[in-house]
Amino acid sequence: MLPYFNSIKGNYLQHVRSYSFLVTIGASLCIAFNFVPSPDANYTTVSFSGYTGAYTSEWIGFVTAILASTFLSLCGFFLINGSIKKDIETRIGHIIGTTKVSNLTYIFIKVVSNFLVLLTILFIIFITGIALFFLYGNAYTFNISSFIMPYIVIAIPSLFLIANLAVILEVIFPTKQMLQYGVFLCLFFTTLFSATNHKTSVFSSDLFGIQHVTSTVANEVQELFNKEDVGLSIGFVSGGTNPEKTFQMSSLSFPSRYVYGRLLWILFALFASAVASLFFHRFNYKESPRKTTTVSENTNYKSADFKLGNMSHNMEVSYSLAPIIQAELLMMIRKNPSYLWILTLCGFISMFFIPLHIAHVYILPILWFLQVSVWSDLATKDQTFRTHFFTNSSYHPLKRLAISRIIAGLAIAMCVALPVLIRYIINLNFSNGLNVILGAIFIVLVAVFLGAFTKSKKTFEIAFFFLVYCNINQVKALDYFGGLHNSYNYVFLMTVIVSLLFFLSFLLLYRNKTYGN
Repeated sequence: MLPYFNSIKGNYLQHVRSYSFLVTIGASLCIAFNFVPSPDANYTTVSFSGYTGAYTSEWIGFVTAILASTFLSLCGFFLINGSIKKDIETRIGHIIGTTKVSNLTYIFIKVVSNFLVLLTILFIIFITGIALFFLYGNAYTFNISSFIMPYIVIAIPSLFLIANLAVILEVIFPTKQMLQYGVFLCLFFTTLFSATNHKTSVFSSDLFGIQHVTSTVANEVQELFNKEDVGLSIGFVSGGTNPEKTFQMSSLSFPSRYVYGRLLWILFALFASAVASLFFHRFNYKESPRKTTTVSENTNYKSADFKLGNMSHNMEVSYSLAPIIQAELLMMIRKNPSYLWILTLCGFISMFFIPLHIAHVYILPILWFLQVSVWSDLATKDQTFRTHFFTNSSYHPLKRLAISRIIAGLAIAMCVALPVLIRYIINLNFSNGLNVILGAIFIVLVAVFLGAFTKSKKTFEIAFFFLVYCNINQVKALDYFGGLHNSYNYVFLMTVIVSLLFFLSFLLLYRNKTYGN
């Protein structure tokens, strides 16, 4: 049993000792602090047709637990996804494949280590929730059992499911990361929509475990305020709390059928992981057989006209960036699978015909997110593929290669946004057009900055998805491409931010010696 414990510990420490995990912890603290808005905030996170609870331990525990169950599941998947791929890249998997460790044991180790990583972040959210109670709700008595029970029954099983799902998808689609993301997002939003739109009073079997508890609170609001229908809103929704629509929430009750349902989800996840282990490739990829041709002995070979002696000693040296940009652009295009480019093309064409505001605010960020794998490793792929020895020996790698990659990444972002730009130019709306251009530059530079800062592509993937989610939900503070702002003051602000990102990115690349001295 000790070797398995050491393997779990090693996988866990591999996550928590990375720069990306430290950044994730910092972001988790910031987000968790905003789970419970301050009394004078202009947004809400959980409300029932505009009704919100007083800041008692019951309400704060309820809000932070269900938001952790949903948002941490969403962002946590991107954090822990790729654990098997990491073993392939570091060649550890090939060593494991030669040992007596069974597929089931290996999958179980990955699941447990991923779950512990998510549990660490959940613990930080839990501590932050307690601090928020003493900050905002010190007029009420702190009830530890009412505060902690939603975490135990709602959040922890949800995170265990996500830990299993991340490994299962990686086993099923070992080389198709974007397909893993697509399947997960479809399951996530389908489950969340179902959980927030159907009510039950006794038992809930939804993945996140929020259906029963939200229905209970909605029924309480109906009784207190004589409302016939109470809707649920989860997320960072504009509009502050109304003192006339504030109620003191009762302690949540968790019926035995509900608890059994959560346990059933855990058993189902373990069973699904066990089944997935039967199809695990065990780091043995079968290459497609190559066609071989039989060469006749009488074949007349034609020698090449190339001779080393004919090479001129005075070879022409070119310092042009065009060939490097072309090569980088070609590699980026080939990196995305064909079905993603088909989806991008469909969205690209649709942006010419749908209302301009919808194309800008909703379609464009989604199409940009489809290119997340193209931009996520702009600053890390040399270390990942061990080509940094070659690139560092080239002429001025920081000035030439890094700039070429930024230009190539920006070219893809600008091409995707071309329909919106053309329509703004036709309408003579130059401020919004500049916002789109600055948004494209911003997202590419964020990829370079976070990659250089954390030395991992995971942080950018999580941050980018969070930005897309917030922009679709129209959170103005995180509007980086002018979808919700239309002024030259905003253009000036984004110009300053982009310039600062450019300077910091190259400073980090230089200090990390990512592209040599």
